[in-house]
Parts: sequence; structure tokens; C-alpha cells
Amino acid sequence: MGLANQGKPLGRTTLLEAVNICLTNIGEQPVSNLDNEQVQDARIAEATLLEVHKEGQTRGWTWNTEEGFPFEKDKTTHEIVLPANVASWAPDQYEWAGRLTLRGQRVYDRQTRSYEFDETITEVLADVVWLLPWDETPEAYNRWATIRAARIFSDRVLASDAIFKYTAKDEQDALVELLSVENDEAKPNILTGGFSPFPTYKPGMGLVGRIGGGFRFG
Repeated sequence: MGLANQGKPLGRTTLLEAVNICLTNIGEQPVSNLDNEQVQDARIAEATLLEVHKEGQTRGWTWNTEEGFPFEKDKTTHEIVLPANVASWAPDQYEWAGRLTLRGQRVYDRQTRSYEFDETITEVLADVVWLLPWDETPEAYNRWATIRAARIFSDRVLASDAIFKYTAKDEQDALVELLSVENDEAKPNILTGGFSPFPTYKPGMGLVGRIGGGFRFG
């Protein structure tokens, strides 16, 4: 602390810093690392942070969404198994017409009633939302997740209305900033709703879909 920090460039918010923000919010001392499992409040704070971080990503953002991503068939099992960090998966509805669905991490063919695909199918293109680790998500998102987690954490641990009301305002401010950053990156419009190779309006993409289509955090 002190004047030495005034000329020091600020870095991204780390998971440790986020945990300490949660602890400070309930009047607890910060921790120096996340390896000490004996500090129960720190463990609860970290779990709350990761819970919120995952929850928010499932809604899909420009930085964790890809369209037409190829998922290849395993040459041995003839199955298409998705990675564990897939939050949502949607194959091209014009090509598959609802034929494919996801069960667990495996793609199920409702026409053949099987997980196995024949030689005519080597891969499936699908729109996918990924669950990214803390260090790979934007700072604005991590900031929002930190403040939201701090509010939830303090409410679970202390159940204090005074703290809840204070941090709820901070969370709303952080969400506004996050949506502003998302808007700048996505550049949504009424014709495409975001990046898309097809010139059709997609209400699920861009801020128009998020704000008007149920994008709410309680």
C-alpha cells in the first residue's frame, strides 16, 4: 500500500482478489492464498464465485459463443462426445430439423434412436456456448461476477439486509458496464442481431435479445 502503487499498472482481477473482496464484504480478514482449506469462509466464498461465474456464462456472450463449430465423430465408437465445458449445444436446424439432441455429453440421433453415426456422418456443425475458466473471461464479466458473488455470499453468511442493499446497487452498476462492453463487441442490429453468416434476425443474440428476452439476474 502507499505511493508505490500510484504509478503501478493495474492488472486483471484474480480469483484470489475476488475471494478477498467477498471476505471484506462481511468484515473478515483477507487470505494470502486459496490453498488453506481450514479457512471456511474463504472456501465458501470461492465456491460462490465459481457458481456465479458458471451461471452467468450459460446465457451466452460474444466471447464464449461460436456458431457452426465442428464436432467430430469418434472413429472407434462412432459417437460424438462433447467436451465437459459445453454449456449449450444447438445443431443447424435447417440441416437436422430437430433430429439431433444432446444427452449428457453425447449426441443422440432421434431418427435412428442411437448414439452411433454411420459412415455418411463424420462431424456435426453446431452453435455452442462454452464455459470458460476465470482467466479467460473479460475483466468486466469477472468484475460483475465478483460483486454478485459478494452479495450472495454476504446474504448466505450474514443475512444482513443492510449489506444486501448496498452491494445490490454495485451489482447493477457492474451489470450495466458489462452490457455496455458486450454491446461494443457484439455490435448487434435489428437485421442480424450480431455476427452471423446468415442475414437474418436472431433474437437470442446481441443485447436486443438479452435485455428483452429474459436476461435477468435476481
